[in-house]
Amino acid sequence: MKREETGHAVNISNFKLLIDQCDAFGVTYNPSNANLTIANMTTLWTAGDTAHQTLTAAVQAAKAPINARQILFEPTGALVTRTLNYFNSTTASAQIKADAKGLADRYRGYGVGVAKLPDGTPDPADVSTSHKSFVQKADSFKQLVDLYGGDAAYAPNEPELKLVQLTAVASAMKTANGAIGMIIAPVNTLRVERNKALYEKDTGMVDQARDCKNYVKALYGATAPEAKLVTWLRFKRPSA
Repeated sequence: MKREETGHAVNISNFKLLIDQCDAFGVTYNPSNANLTIANMTTLWTAGDTAHQTLTAAVQAAKAPINARQILFEPTGALVTRTLNYFNSTTASAQIKADAKGLADRYRGYGVGVAKLPDGTPDPADVSTSHKSFVQKADSFKQLVDLYGGDAAYAPNEPELKLVQLTAVASAMKTANGAIGMIIAPVNTLRVERNKALYEKDTGMVDQARDCKNYVKALYGATAPEAKLVTWLRFKRPSA
């Protein structure tokens, strides 16, 4: 994911280099395909670059709440284990202890974390995917707290294990997930806009770059020095 996300920026940069080189050919560069005119390719580049920069800014703005949620969730696996060990020390029934273990195991089984780009910014491609795990984790935690709350045997003396504290943690998890949920929708929309500008079939930057290179090779000859000025530029689609 990290390479792919930075790859978008490389595609955008190379498309601008392609435009500048074709513009430098002067009046000789005269494609019949209107999509390949300097003006239209520049419009496409501007749309893609703007969408990418806006997406990057949105993800950068999301860094603080995403990191705050990560910090909130990180120590809770150990907390769940402590509550379960305490519950197993009580006179609660074997059946309800087994139910608690099932919820605890489910909670600890969800991996959470958001992939980061090289600059430390959350990878926008991973924000939505990872959010589901956080939501599932919070739901399992709340179910476990509710189970403890329904059994009088769960009455620890330790403040951090008491129901009031566990309920506060569950509430904080829900609030943190809600904040991220509000971020995800616009980030997803911006990513769709960016990807359309870059990868839409036939009209996106990658396919337009292909067509432009073919035109330049037709104009000067495939092995001409002029053709080599554009054919070296590489454009890659992200993996599915």
